Amino acid sequence: MSYNHPMESTLLTADDVAQQLRIKKYTVYELIKRGELPSSRVGKQVRFSQEDIRRYLEANKTGPQPMLRKPLGDFHPEGISETPSPQAAQAGSPALVISGQDRCLDLLVSRIAEAGIAALRSYVGCYNGLYALYHGRVTMAASHLWDGETDTYNYPFIRRLLPGLPVGVLRLAGRMQGFYVKKGNPLNIHDWKDLARPDVTIVNRERGCGTRILLDQKLRRAGLKPQDIRGYGRESTTHMACAGIVSRGGADAGIGCEKGAEHAAGVDFIPLQNEWYDFVFRLSDRNTAAVRNLLSYVPSPEFKQDLRMMGGYDLSQTGIYEEF
Repeated sequence: MSYNHPMESTLLTADDVAQQLRIKKYTVYELIKRGELPSSRVGKQVRFSQEDIRRYLEANKTGPQPMLRKPLGDFHPEGISETPSPQAAQAGSPALVISGQDRCLDLLVSRIAEAGIAALRSYVGCYNGLYALYHGRVTMAASHLWDGETDTYNYPFIRRLLPGLPVGVLRLAGRMQGFYVKKGNPLNIHDWKDLARPDVTIVNRERGCGTRILLDQKLRRAGLKPQDIRGYGRESTTHMACAGIVSRGGADAGIGCEKGAEHAAGVDFIPLQNEWYDFVFRLSDRNTAAVRNLLSYVPSPEFKQDLRMMGGYDLSQTGIYEEF
């Protein structure tokens, strides 16, 4: 005779969660990996409670998660995901911190781990990542900050936010930014000015991330103010979460990169602007094992092939290196 424990009947599988959130099962595991979706281990299986789902939805409804709300003066690894290799942990080597959110950074972390170096991931936005780099709180920071005055990426911000700090800048790849809209784009949203229409409600990204800064500058150039945009004050902390809100009918449009819409059911992507994703580090760290490893890996055919397999990247400038 067998029976189900009452608690077991309330637990959800990854398939259950995917169906409930209207996303693909693969995306559920991505959310777990990024630390956005709470879950529990039951033996070798991952299970979820309705409270886990509620907390995930609430976090993406109300804006930045607690670690992002903390002043940068209180920046601490408790808000950072640690992925040290066993070899590094045994050696007791000091960990480095990589700031950024794009999935291509997983390749860099894996490469560093293979060399036996402990690596921590910080998922703060680009602006805050560069600020933390200036104050020595992260070792390397990824950036995709568009400067509307010069129509260039990252370099103007690096000069302004890292004054007097010698840094190296390694171009990782390009990617497309645009709108997440409902399947078929029923509201015909194609331009930044369309976001100010009274029949359009958006979900925004958190302050300090490259996508939010892109939006703010595009609105300014179009003569629009935040109060002209319905939903401007509602924030989501990742591309996937933003696309997911549109998928569930919580907004008519969201802003993010093309890959963020890959696993959101019922969402189309409207491409608007190609952006460049750069990796920034202090020149004083140039001769460390981690930086030397990445300086050889990023320009290599191996890295470009890895990005091709992931899909959705412009590799025409991958590996370009500048010093400031």
